[in-house]
Amino acid sequence: DIVLTIDRAIQYEACAKIEEAVRRFEAKSATVIIMDPYTGAIMAMCSAPDFDPANVGRIKAVSVLNNPAIFYQYEPGSIFKPLTLAAGIDAGKIMPDTTYTDTGLEIIDNFPIRNSDKEAHGVQTMKDVLDKSLNTGTIFVERLLGRESFRQYMKDFGLGEKTGIELKSEVAADIDSLDRKGKVFAATASFGQGITTTPLQMVAAYAELGNGGMLMKPHIVSEIIHPDGRHDVIKPEAMRQVIKPQTSRLISAMMVDVVEHGHGKRAAVPGYYVAGKTGTAQVPDPNGRGYLKDETIGSFAGFAPADHPAFVMLVKIDHPRTVQFAESSAGPIFGELSAFLLSYLQVPPERPIRIPPPAPAL
Repeated sequence: DIVLTIDRAIQYEACAKIEEAVRRFEAKSATVIIMDPYTGAIMAMCSAPDFDPANVGRIKAVSVLNNPAIFYQYEPGSIFKPLTLAAGIDAGKIMPDTTYTDTGLEIIDNFPIRNSDKEAHGVQTMKDVLDKSLNTGTIFVERLLGRESFRQYMKDFGLGEKTGIELKSEVAADIDSLDRKGKVFAATASFGQGITTTPLQMVAAYAELGNGGMLMKPHIVSEIIHPDGRHDVIKPEAMRQVIKPQTSRLISAMMVDVVEHGHGKRAAVPGYYVAGKTGTAQVPDPNGRGYLKDETIGSFAGFAPADHPAFVMLVKIDHPRTVQFAESSAGPIFGELSAFLLSYLQVPPERPIRIPPPAPAL
């Protein structure tokens, strides 16, 4: 017998929310992963559309049998930015209040790179870079790090390799562009373009940001019970220390600011400090260079409470039709699930819960 780390109540709620997200945003598909950042135990893993194992004969598309959480790789977009900034802080190249001048445009190897809002913001701090999701800011940090150091940090975060979870068909994803000549590859990778990850890899990396900097091996089996009665208990496995605990605290505080004042407001939970980041990623054109014009993938990754997370979670919504940006799709789903988790796990509020005043009577 195999005993899973999955919590049935959390799995039920996660699956219900992700199915609701596909309907609400008229999305092609969606995935959610919830993990214990200190042990690597998977608390929930669910994708939609799904299938009924008791009625396999009714499956119309064989692709539904895959597990998108570990099988499909994608360009993560701006949820990658906290990893770049964490590397810069850890290497002593930046601090949250370090400034640079955002001109709104970088031309690297003859390729123009702009911020997603197409604006120039002038003098900005690293905290602003996350709050406003500035591509030019992560390029600034990557330059300070240097390509070799940046690449090593990304590999140490566990990107580009399988996590080793006890599930078949896991893929390693691809960060090989960081080994290519040309400055543009590391520059675009700094904000999550030109490289690929899996949802599970990103959850594991975010766990490092929140748990003090330790890469924990994700696992979904908690115990194996043999026919002779022997019990093999699967213990948490720490892989390596990637960033310093101080770096973890600083980047967590910066991601709290994203939820409090930046693009992540709809992921907030009253009474708690939630750390997270939005990402609206473009989708590469499978038939050639460049990206599809009207296709995006919205993600929100984060954890709560920020100072000692009870969970780390990623919500990924593929090709939503009713909204454009992740702050309006993956962000709200993350917030709704976070509110459930904090209540279910009996995490006491950290600050007063402000209830908005009632609307005046007409």
